[in-house]
Amino acid sequence: METSHFELTSTESISVRFGSVPLSEELTNFRHRMGAEMMAFMRSLPESTHADAVVFFMQYFQSPFFPKCDFFKIYYSPSWSIIHWLERMGSDRSPFLPIERCHALSAHAMALFLHPLDDHLNDGQLSTTHLSLLLRSQAWLRMNTALQRMAEGVAKGPEIVKGLIEDYYASIGTPPAQSTLDGYCRHFRKQMATWMSVPVLMAMKMKVAEDFSEVLQDAYGGFGIAWRLLDDLQDLDSDMKTGSHSAIYFCLPLEIRLIWDQSPQSEDVRRFKIIRSAVYNDGVWETIKRRIGTELATAASTLDEIQMTGLAEELRCLAWPFRDRPAMS
Repeated sequence: METSHFELTSTESISVRFGSVPLSEELTNFRHRMGAEMMAFMRSLPESTHADAVVFFMQYFQSPFFPKCDFFKIYYSPSWSIIHWLERMGSDRSPFLPIERCHALSAHAMALFLHPLDDHLNDGQLSTTHLSLLLRSQAWLRMNTALQRMAEGVAKGPEIVKGLIEDYYASIGTPPAQSTLDGYCRHFRKQMATWMSVPVLMAMKMKVAEDFSEVLQDAYGGFGIAWRLLDDLQDLDSDMKTGSHSAIYFCLPLEIRLIWDQSPQSEDVRRFKIIRSAVYNDGVWETIKRRIGTELATAASTLDEIQMTGLAEELRCLAWPFRDRPAMS
């Protein structure tokens, strides 16, 4: 998921957003446990970089550190609460050992942090400095170490971790195989592979149905796609400026895509007007909004089927602004 730092100019882009998820004290405390993993990560850095790292997190990620680190407040809750709900389900079946919970928190925290970091290092929004490279390499080291320890005792665990990381790198370096909205969404599921690693390993350690892990991945992937599509709606103006191929791009007719792909020139205002007209007047905006609602609703129903009702309810809260409404008579 990308965290945009561009100023948006479209009223529609600014107004579209997920619904709010009310968090219980239990969930808030779990989020603080995740935040503690970021503090442990910071302490693992060379002492001489600590102050610069704190400034980086506060300025770039707008992450609060006082009175306590609450880094994951900037993430929609299902991205991290999935670990909480798996812990709770595991306690009723095959409780996770304390060390297993520690590895899960560490690996998942690093995976969530690395996704936007990699995106913005790659697209130039974030400068490649000694500090940013240190943060990236140390986070990957901590994630891989924790995943390998989690994989112990899981059938083909190391191979599963290796395969998910392979999916991640294969997808971030290539365009979608199909230049359609469906192709774009399938492609992004693979870009979420590092996020999938901990839930998959936790699911395989639990005494649940054989297909539980696969069903869980489908639902979590649906949430990730919905978030990515929301980002694309919010980032319409910035993506037009940079020429990034978002979900909106893949919904446009070929002649409008060609305009989107033109190098920035003095007539940008004219180009953007043509693109926005196609987006808003030809149904593209509404198509993507419907897809967001469908992904979240389908994921919630799927989670109900595997008794993860708490996580399902969070998705329904996010989907509230995108729900189908009866036509006015």
